[in-house]
Amino acid sequence: MIRDDEKARRCDIGSHRLASIRSGVALGFLFAFVSAGCLVPLESPEWGVELTSTEIHDAVAGLPPDAVSALMPLTKVFYGRITSRRFNSRATFEDPSVRQFFPTVAAYSDYYAALADAIDLADIENNRPTVVELLSIKRNAEDSLLLKLRFIGENDLPLRWWSAVLVREDEWRWTDGRWWVVPGKV
Repeated sequence: MIRDDEKARRCDIGSHRLASIRSGVALGFLFAFVSAGCLVPLESPEWGVELTSTEIHDAVAGLPPDAVSALMPLTKVFYGRITSRRFNSRATFEDPSVRQFFPTVAAYSDYYAALADAIDLADIENNRPTVVELLSIKRNAEDSLLLKLRFIGENDLPLRWWSAVLVREDEWRWTDGRWWVVPGKV
């Protein structure tokens, strides 16, 4: 006959084995998910990390000191606000924290419509980019810069485990002592 303390010891051994099997299965699934690239990055890369100091200097040369000092922080704030938001949503469209970067409501509407359409055509899941990266800055005109950006999000197409990517250029113009986003032609 098995004593009570031996039964308890066998029960503990069995529960430990079951717990370690569960842990192994969970770690296996996590490894498979990570190796397949299915997890969204927890943090976006440093803003403008791909730019050289020479590229930035050449782009902003001749602009007022206020414009130069405000450019990188302001673009980081703007694109940070449009990350992880649905672009086919009225709530996103009516957000005043994004509208303040445009000189008129019509300019904002044009930019928003073009960006929402481009995100949809890029098959970014739920029209929600998860990361925006600044790839380059070029001088467009005397008071205007072109920012080349990469929008990344989950892929909306079935059986596509890799990320969907949209690369586009946005124009920023220094007018009346501040930076404005200039919409492209719709």
